[in-house]
Amino acid sequence: MNRSLRILVAHNVRCDRPGGMSRIMRMIHDRVEARGHRVDYLCAEDAPRSAQGRWGRFAFPLFVRRHVVALARSGASYDVVNVHEPSSAAITLWRRGLAGTAIVVTSHGVERRVWELALENGRRGSEGLAGPRVSGIHPPVSGSRRSASRMPTAFSVSAAKTRISDPAYPADANRIQRIFPGADSVFATVAANRDYRRAVRLLFAGTWRKNKGVEDFVPAFIRLASAHPELELTVLGGGVHPDRVRGCFPAALRSRITCIETTAEADTAAAYAAADLYVLPSLFEGTPLTLMEAMMSGLPIVTTATCGMKDVIEPDRTGLLVPLRAPDAVVASLERLLGNAQDRGTTRSRRPGRRPGAIYLGARLSAGGTGL
Repeated sequence: MNRSLRILVAHNVRCDRPGGMSRIMRMIHDRVEARGHRVDYLCAEDAPRSAQGRWGRFAFPLFVRRHVVALARSGASYDVVNVHEPSSAAITLWRRGLAGTAIVVTSHGVERRVWELALENGRRGSEGLAGPRVSGIHPPVSGSRRSASRMPTAFSVSAAKTRISDPAYPADANRIQRIFPGADSVFATVAANRDYRRAVRLLFAGTWRKNKGVEDFVPAFIRLASAHPELELTVLGGGVHPDRVRGCFPAALRSRITCIETTAEADTAAAYAAADLYVLPSLFEGTPLTLMEAMMSGLPIVTTATCGMKDVIEPDRTGLLVPLRAPDAVVASLERLLGNAQDRGTTRSRRPGRRPGAIYLGARLSAGGTGL
């Protein structure tokens, strides 16, 4: 018998939609709400000060559990709690008081990769990502290693790093539902008349921070801009002041760099349509929404061969994949596309085929809509 469900989405990010992870979570549950279910959100700013800041990754899971238990005791329990994997430990391991609430864990498949890279950065003497001391205890605390075996259901956005199905995380594979993110059809509509003869504007769409590969991208763009005086850069959704972005480049190049922040899908789509090439040299990702948007916009793509990028990019067919931390490879791939209009047209993104049994989000890339 079908009935309306009361669902809580708990993730330790801002309640608005500033980044790909939060936008994907909202996209999923917008469709769930459209089916008549009630969806509430518990986000970073809802938590007390003690569950925010540096120690939020440890305190937020306890806050989520206390919130759910308190409502259950008051007779207003949720039917389902969909909790983001890093915040899943307390509620998946300690079920007492949940009054039969079903727990679903959504994984973007990057948490262990973040930990590994943080430790690697510590060995290299590099700052950024997460501090080695904290990240050294992150996996057991975040929940995946210990809670995977107790997860009733898990959604995974990435196949390449679906840690729950890794032998180190002994969960029943039948409890893992793969999700393939997609982009809104407005991206295809706005970019319908793309001209592959033009190659003057490079798009970097993502938060301006180390995990997005900015330390590799900056030297690559400096070399490319020196060889191509007409080349310009757009940084979309950097999330920092434009002076911070431009300050990473020599003064002579700063006038060729434009920083854009958008909130409406149509404005974001227009920024993709105005670009000629897309580059994302991330150190780790789930399946990044910006990559889906670039694919929907038909942009030639250069990105790293890791995690979710390998899930959707067919080398030399729907994009070019480069190794991690390889500025030379980024330069070589972009040079190939800058110098050959035919390559720009033939390596543009195409709609991927539908995988059996998967949940799809988005419009054009979803091959017919969502399976929710």
